[in-house]
Amino acid sequence: MSDYKINLPKEVQDIITTIEEHGCEAYAVGGCVRDSILGRNPDDWDITTSAVPGDVKTFFRKTIDTGIKHGTVTVMMGKTGYEVTTYRIDGEYKDGRHPENVEFSANIVDDLKRRDFTINAMAYNEKHGLVDEFDGIGDLKRKLIKCVGNSDERFTEDALRMMRAIRFSAQLGFDIEKNTFDAIAKLAPSIRQVSMERVQVELVKTIMSDNPDYVIFYEQTGLFKEILPVIHEILSGKYAKNAMTMMKKSEKNTVLRYAALLNSVNEEKARQTLKSLKLDNYTIDTASKLVAYQKVSIDENEPSVREALHKYGKDLLKLMLVHERAIIETKEEITGITMPARRKHLLIIEHMYKDILERGDCISIKDLDITGNDLMEYGLKGPQIGKTLNELLQIVIENPKLNEKATLIGMIEHVN
Repeated sequence: MSDYKINLPKEVQDIITTIEEHGCEAYAVGGCVRDSILGRNPDDWDITTSAVPGDVKTFFRKTIDTGIKHGTVTVMMGKTGYEVTTYRIDGEYKDGRHPENVEFSANIVDDLKRRDFTINAMAYNEKHGLVDEFDGIGDLKRKLIKCVGNSDERFTEDALRMMRAIRFSAQLGFDIEKNTFDAIAKLAPSIRQVSMERVQVELVKTIMSDNPDYVIFYEQTGLFKEILPVIHEILSGKYAKNAMTMMKKSEKNTVLRYAALLNSVNEEKARQTLKSLKLDNYTIDTASKLVAYQKVSIDENEPSVREALHKYGKDLLKLMLVHERAIIETKEEITGITMPARRKHLLIIEHMYKDILERGDCISIKDLDITGNDLMEYGLKGPQIGKTLNELLQIVIENPKLNEKATLIGMIEHVN
């Protein structure tokens, strides 16, 4: 027990108090305790208890059987749900993710010792304070990610825990304890049994952290060697420093971080890698295009910027400009050579981009002050209509002042 004081949310305290009033134990447990001690705001609050699920359901007005087979009941407090799980001892893990069976326990330590890392194996309530049987506090102070008990056993139970170790190290800026790191390297091939959807969740949390360069741990342990060979090759090759630096220079945007990670490969490899991660179509397409278009050159004049807006669209072009800034800053950091001309060019394009959008200049056919119906009335048919609209658009992109219906109608004969 410890004298650490955590301010529990009222609803969490109410759940714990209600369970205690029925003669059972209850604690906040896991990541919420860790984050509270670190001064971070927990994303959610989990509760562990000596009460069995059937009893928990009788203690509260509204509950949901979330994972009752494994002892979990969701207690609804208004519109918010809190997972309440009975102390348990896990049986054998045959699928590398779930125990075949669980045995409920009346001992909080039994529940804590089945957890992944020491910093996640702490529990707290106001009556008993902090329960820390595995020196999670010490590892928080040492800034270490360390398995509870035997590392091989923890990772054999759930292979995804190997990625979680690296993800937590990135999010918290912690090192990985040597035995834990060595166990990841030893058991890395078992990551193949984890679905790519689960892999993707951990990877994106890593690259979206304050330390996206910690992705190098995936290469150093060999976790990605078979399941994500392109990323493994990047991180083990000459462009590793470039990828890690660029991710740190990129904004916290999933598309930009993936584009930075894959910046050294071609569009096809980038697209196939992102597809293998089962990402959404927008992320796949946009990140791949950023990789493909990184060498696009835009002249320092408004017609060229309007043409780029027409070709790429305002959203993609904005990301291309942001990505270009990360490329410049990365090259400057790695080479130690400043690039004032390239920075100035980018700044000019960014200002023109902003001015064009604020004025509402015509950058697409739908912005033209003339429609296909107008051209039909003029006597044009079929393919002639599309061809004429495109030619009129090119004229207006060069000179937006010509985007008036009467002026455009007067040009029809000259463009046909």
